[in-house]
Amino acid sequence: GEYELRRLYVSKDAQGLGLGTTLMKQAMDWMQERTSGALWIGVWSGNEKAQKLYNAYGFEKVGEYQYPVGTWMDDEFILRRA
Repeated sequence: GEYELRRLYVSKDAQGLGLGTTLMKQAMDWMQERTSGALWIGVWSGNEKAQKLYNAYGFEKVGEYQYPVGTWMDDEFILRRA
């Protein structure tokens, strides 16, 4: 009864055109049509633009974890919308 948005990327050249917001709205609409449960998303701790977008959709930070990227570990936030 819960959904997780796993990936939402917009290429650097296309950033600032509203595509991320459009994709987010479509994903949220799709998930909300299918559940009344919580929604989850993970985001890199350094991606402040994405965090701002997710916050605008009601997501709140509920945890942290490290995600392996090549030879290092990225600090990631776990966001939840009830």
